[in-house]
Amino acid sequence: MEKLFRGSVALLVVLSLSACSIFSSDEEEIRAPKPLQSISDERVELTEVWSRGAGKGVGNRFENLKPAVDDDKVFAAGSKGSVYAFERDTGKQLWKTELDDIHVGGGVSAYYGKVLLGTLDGEVIALDQENGAELWRSRVSSEILSAPVTDGIYVAVQSIDDRLTVLDADTGKYLWRQEALQPALTLRGSSEPVMFREAVFAGFASGEAKAFRLENGAPLWSSRVSVPRGSTELERMVDIKGAPLILDNVIFFDSYQGNVAAMDLYSGRVRWSKELSSYKGMADGYGAVYLTSEESYLSSIDQKSGAVNWRQEDFEYRRLSAPAAFGSYVVVGDSEGYLHLMSQLDGSQAGRFKTGSSAIKAQPLVDNDLMFVLTAEGELMALKEKSSD
Repeated sequence: MEKLFRGSVALLVVLSLSACSIFSSDEEEIRAPKPLQSISDERVELTEVWSRGAGKGVGNRFENLKPAVDDDKVFAAGSKGSVYAFERDTGKQLWKTELDDIHVGGGVSAYYGKVLLGTLDGEVIALDQENGAELWRSRVSSEILSAPVTDGIYVAVQSIDDRLTVLDADTGKYLWRQEALQPALTLRGSSEPVMFREAVFAGFASGEAKAFRLENGAPLWSSRVSVPRGSTELERMVDIKGAPLILDNVIFFDSYQGNVAAMDLYSGRVRWSKELSSYKGMADGYGAVYLTSEESYLSSIDQKSGAVNWRQEDFEYRRLSAPAAFGSYVVVGDSEGYLHLMSQLDGSQAGRFKTGSSAIKAQPLVDNDLMFVLTAEGELMALKEKSSD
């Protein structure tokens, strides 16, 4: 097994040998994070609305457990199979379900009356949003490190062997599977697919983006986000691990040691491509796409042209989370439990909030005026902008 150390994070690499894979444990030997500087012009202050424990967190392990919001409820899972539902506005616990002998790999998603999660044993589990009762579970081909998604008819999930599986949303019955040729070395993890109308879109470790018809898995298009380069397998890694982002008729992908690219949603034609190494997912706002690089630089990329609007380098090697847009700001979490808020216009630091001593690995979740943050120790917090009154 090999481990890859680049920039701000120790990235786990999977060495594929025929039909099997060998997985490493996490390593925490990284470059020292850049010290935080005082904010000369603080324009926003966050305040805690409520905070609740949401099971055992991931600690120093690789996985990110993201929460989910649907209507007036927020859902979260602990790494050992505790799943919670809370009132969105008050944090009142509505129910708790204990799923024995499982390890949650990518947090939860919540749509159409269901809470969906994937496990490190390769199971997709559906719970009832109202009471947490298990509706069904279905096994796929390998570990799941991203949340399953659904449109109410189908459930799509991507496992770390680069297989995209689609199930029946009501029963969990297997419907079809597609896969991409997996390189010899890949980052540990998998991209979260997205659904739009009658299609599902996914990125793969080969640097390819693909679209399939939801009804039967028929390929609709395939296009390259990044082309492998270099003389070694490590240099040629161009994994797509973050969830793609759909805006109007354009779909955006980012890749490790490769590019961020904008593609036509219906044809896969590349509209623009910008060299930038990223693997955690994106956010959008003010006509820009926001993403964090492997060095923990935060960049604003123009959605139409791919031009760089600004790049914030003050958080170098702080192991930033994927960004989220919050009002007129873009927010990221770091390895020391800080949330950093930057202006969407110019990237200048506008505010900072300390959640505790635990790292923030998962992308903050924004729902109207509230922001939900799940720390690596399993604390779920609801935050809002403090009133100036």
